[in-house]
Amino acid sequence: MSVKRIDIEIPKMDYQIISLAIKKDGEVAKLEEKDEIYMTVKRHANNEEIKFQKTLENGITYNEETGKYEIEINSEDTKQLSMDTAYGYDITIYYEGDKPKQKVIGTIKISKKYTLNEVV
Repeated sequence: MSVKRIDIEIPKMDYQIISLAIKKDGEVAKLEEKDEIYMTVKRHANNEEIKFQKTLENGITYNEETGKYEIEINSEDTKQLSMDTAYGYDITIYYEGDKPKQKVIGTIKISKKYTLNEVV
């Protein structure tokens, strides 16, 4: 199994959905009841402070129509992050609750947004 690298750029306080297909034996699959999925964002891998984290109970949902998991990043997630700064993240699945498999790693770069809390 290989870990996929995906770098993301998102304007500060923007809204974005990341779609993720989980494959088992080459086929798109849904996680089992005991499985867990996390997206964790930190300044860098060795940093203890989590900037934000998504779980099945908080920000990750399964879309029955597409067969993909959707990770919702909203304005509150990036509100306290610095613009023009890259943060590291990973998406890890804990199969049966305790067998971690890292699926995706990368960076989330918080880019400038020119319209903040304004309606044009």
